[in-house]
Amino acid sequence: MFLRLQVATAVAALACATGAGADRGVRPAEPAGPYMVSVVKQKLSSDYAAAWKTLYPAHQRIASRDAYVACENLAPDAGTMLSVRSLRTYNEKIPVAGKGGMTQTKAVDVRVTVDSPLVRFSVVIEQTFHAIKVSGRWRWILSHDQYRYYSAGECPYA
Repeated sequence: MFLRLQVATAVAALACATGAGADRGVRPAEPAGPYMVSVVKQKLSSDYAAAWKTLYPAHQRIASRDAYVACENLAPDAGTMLSVRSLRTYNEKIPVAGKGGMTQTKAVDVRVTVDSPLVRFSVVIEQTFHAIKVSGRWRWILSHDQYRYYSAGECPYA
């Protein structure tokens, strides 16, 4: 996900002015909102290895753990995380990179607040993330752009 890059880009602008398919069976024990908040926190804390563990399995095959961690570490630092919270969770069918057709997901609107060294006030970003149920657990997915870069053996941030 390009969250850190989006936050860093927003801060800079202010300073200047998913193999495995979706699962219809067992319901995950954890609601999608708290799950996605934990993934976003892992990414904002640069804990990419932990975040990769719950990446959609088909996307793990495209972006190996080592490639993903090394590449994501190139993304600009967003600043100090102040808060991450789920605003809304809803069902949404979307095209998932590398998978044909539409896939049922849980869309999670997340609000991230960071304190950036580039500006004198907190920056708030709202973004929608998607989780797919696989074997009774939530998995997050790469964006289409990320998928394209990783499948070509390239880093989105290089």
